Amino acid sequence: MKSKIFAFGACALALTACDMPGVSKQAAIGPNSTDDQKFAYMLGAQFGGQNFTMIPRQVGAELYEDEVVQGIYDNIKAEKDTNFKMQIPADSMQAVGARFSTKARERIEKTKPDSATIANVIQGDHLKMQAYMDSVTKAMPIEAAPVPTKAPVKLGADANDNQKFSYMIGVQFGAQFQSIGRQFETEFDVDYFVIGVREAAAKVRDTTKTLTLPDDSLRAVGERFNEKMKTIREAAIKKQQEEQAKLEAEVAELKGETLANGMPAKINFKVKATGISTKAANLEAYAGKPLLMFYFSATCGHCAHAAPQLVEIAKEFNPKGLTSVAVASGGNNKPGIRRFSDDSKLDEAFDVLWDESRQFGELYSDGYVPKVYLVNPDGSYKLYAAFEREKEDLKKEIAELLAGKPVEWKVEAPAVDTAKVDTPAVAPAAPAPEAPAKTEAKPAK
Repeated sequence: MKSKIFAFGACALALTACDMPGVSKQAAIGPNSTDDQKFAYMLGAQFGGQNFTMIPRQVGAELYEDEVVQGIYDNIKAEKDTNFKMQIPADSMQAVGARFSTKARERIEKTKPDSATIANVIQGDHLKMQAYMDSVTKAMPIEAAPVPTKAPVKLGADANDNQKFSYMIGVQFGAQFQSIGRQFETEFDVDYFVIGVREAAAKVRDTTKTLTLPDDSLRAVGERFNEKMKTIREAAIKKQQEEQAKLEAEVAELKGETLANGMPAKINFKVKATGISTKAANLEAYAGKPLLMFYFSATCGHCAHAAPQLVEIAKEFNPKGLTSVAVASGGNNKPGIRRFSDDSKLDEAFDVLWDESRQFGELYSDGYVPKVYLVNPDGSYKLYAAFEREKEDLKKEIAELLAGKPVEWKVEAPAVDTAKVDTPAVAPAAPAPEAPAKTEAKPAK
């Protein structure tokens, strides 16, 4: 299992003596534990076994177990309490992640055989190549981590890179654990997850150790949760179809005249929107104004890159009469939107709203983000679907709009596939082609 390095939005943490994240309740796993507890433990054992084995081989340093566990607990707490701040800022996580990615690449380069080995030993055999690289990797030195104390961790200014990296891995563990819980519509107990992580880490260090729950017990609980997931997915598909039908009926009344591409010709300011940085139930407060709109997802890397640039543009033109509003897509939640807004300083220049009803996205987006819209006072608009390439055009047209020249969006009708038009009616129907891959992030509906 490859370890992916992510940077999580975070700020400095002050731990208080009365509320020390990382202190586990007196949880214990055993045959009489509930299925939810066993499943959480199983996830922890899988995460710990895979990552405490593979990551040290990749980066040349063992993970600090206590720092990993602290990262798990801190991430769980931050998810529930938007005022809680992580111990390592986002830029520090990103920097340490980049340094360890470089270490991993350098170690991979060292495992590659020279030309003589390739010619005389490997001889074009893929399995021999893999075996050679694996043997070299296992022989490379790995920096040992200290013995875990199972005490809470407070990372100070003197924390080394391995501690920071281990904490970041724990943050990833916590995020993934919560994501799995959301998929099962269950808030699994993190203490049992941590028991699994610690037991697996101990087993990696000492192969004579065994997990409290045997493999057959873990397989059985895994099979039960696989069946549970099938039921959840079937119910989710049915619910999604019902909600989509309801949404389409709602927006049909809001659509009005359409452009050649089928999108509404104007922004309908009666579209529902939930206020995040300001009180709002719809877009009516923004009608009749030169308007810059930013449609984004809090989990979209492209959006995170675009947001600061849009903030600078808004700060330049807002004093001259522009109004700027950012709308988070319906797949987000309030804590995530607030964190995105804080990290990008979005609310310094934009009113931040949430497309909780999904009406805006259904009308004005194809589901991909980011999207930028420049809106005339009469509601007509131009969509900038590729902001990075169109940024200078956007700034120029904002200036023109504020000077009294409405923005124009020249939309062409979708091209007609003449080959299909000329196909005889008696020809058999071809199977539907797969959708082309796209680079933008797509929030789940």
